[in-house]
Amino acid sequence: MSPPNSLRWRLRDATADAHARVDARVGDAFDDVAGYAMFLRAMHRFVANARHVLGDADDLVACEAALLEDLSVVGSAPVDSGEAPATTRDDARLGWRYVIAGSSLGARVLVRRVEALGFDATRGARYLTLHAQGDAWRTLLSTLDALRLSPGEERAACAGANEAFACVERCLDNARYGAVA
Repeated sequence: MSPPNSLRWRLRDATADAHARVDARVGDAFDDVAGYAMFLRAMHRFVANARHVLGDADDLVACEAALLEDLSVVGSAPVDSGEAPATTRDDARLGWRYVIAGSSLGARVLVRRVEALGFDATRGARYLTLHAQGDAWRTLLSTLDALRLSPGEERAACAGANEAFACVERCLDNARYGAVA
């Protein structure tokens, strides 16, 4: 376990409010199939934005493919990715990775909720299952524990993580309400 003053904990503290806002927006998304479809549209849009920031990393390409398949199963079409974020600094990209890898922990809980709707790893819940089973979080924690960033680089990483959370919020709002917030 990393010490409480490590980059991991500073990122967590810097994004606590944004993380809570995202959790609140997900809220009832798993109460019915329509809500789940909204969640999938939002995640598809977010992954497309993340690919713009991070490039075509294998995990993001696989997530996007799984999302398209899940959207087809629930009878929903993907939405346009919208205006792409402009993050270019490597340390800010680290913040995006923090959000994406951390979301795999939430995916483990959400898999159980989507199973209650009748979906599983082979039908309609490929994305969540794939995301939940990965080791991205453990790998990222090792990276964060080994990094020594300057104060400016650390601020950029925290800003990147908050930018990623804000992107998730916009994607959820767009999928739910039909317009970018």
